[in-house]
Amino acid sequence: MTLRGVPIWRLREYLEALGAVADEPGDPGAADPDGVVRPDGAMRGDGWRVVWRTESRPFHPRLATTIDEHFFTFSAADQPTVDAVFDRFMLKAQRGGG
Repeated sequence: MTLRGVPIWRLREYLEALGAVADEPGDPGAADPDGVVRPDGAMRGDGWRVVWRTESRPFHPRLATTIDEHFFTFSAADQPTVDAVFDRFMLKAQRGGG
């Protein structure tokens, strides 16, 4: 899942509201599912985990501004848990003002 233009500190707050705590992104097994990219951040909840990486993309070339694009990967032992956490997270992430 990809989100653009939302500060990562705000997204962390949303995850904390779901019961997540910080997880060291450098821990073994904390890579994205493809095993290639180490995440910029990771959090763990009750039976689920989320990792993400953030990239700054050009937003307005003449003004030399960028926008952050966050790539999230949610995981859990079963798909219903992933679906439930993802849905609750997106309720907050997709509405203006959090």
